[in-house]
Amino acid sequence: MEIFIFILGTFFGSFANVCIKRIPYGNSIVKPSSHCPKCLVPIKWKDNFPIISFLILKGKCRNCHADISFEYPMVELLTGLYFLGAYIYFGFSSAFFISILLGLYLIIISFVDIHLKIIPNILSVSLLIIGLILSPFNTVVINPLSSVIDRIIGSVLGALSGGILLYLIALAGSKIYKKEVMGGGDIKLIAAGGSFLGIYNIFSALILACFIGGIVGLIFVILKKQKLSDFVPFGPYLSASILIVFFIQPCLFPFC
Repeated sequence: MEIFIFILGTFFGSFANVCIKRIPYGNSIVKPSSHCPKCLVPIKWKDNFPIISFLILKGKCRNCHADISFEYPMVELLTGLYFLGAYIYFGFSSAFFISILLGLYLIIISFVDIHLKIIPNILSVSLLIIGLILSPFNTVVINPLSSVIDRIIGSVLGALSGGILLYLIALAGSKIYKKEVMGGGDIKLIAAGGSFLGIYNIFSALILACFIGGIVGLIFVILKKQKLSDFVPFGPYLSASILIVFFIQPCLFPFC
């Protein structure tokens, strides 16, 4: 079963690649079919197997021999490993299905933000709506013994508190530094995360994101990969933190 889950995850990773390349530009994720971005020739079914096709073709298009970005198999592998980890951790449960949907969204959001430094509304807002809809089945929002009504309320409060808190932080930062320090996409993303995590857990995720982002940013500055004044996409750090907290729920507040 684990092998099946991993393979299934890699196919969802292939779909994630399509979303990453098309959604930010308002293009359909259905039509046209997958094709080489260089020669535009449609990819044959035998060349469309996640990871394996990349290895067989040695990272080149069969038609024009243009290089295929290593990001494609990387996203596929990452998604496959994530699906496998979620299955091992949660088993077949509501938490498993919610986690793979959440993870797929956040993988797409992270790579879009890395490339373009934006988080499209269609991704963040739809994730927020999905989090609210799934809240009756999501025991992470409050706790496994909470009622359906409590979970719905917890999801709504998590979305509101996360979004409002980050908005206030962004507003304060813009006043202090006289420039935008946090994009609107990040605010919507943390609100979406709050709909999955609830009010206390989303605070934990935000603190963890700031910690991870600070450490990684400091390393990049030391390695001279970026400057302190550079704008850094915060979406990947938020996404990673939301997933970490969804799995282990390490509440950082004494009244949780």
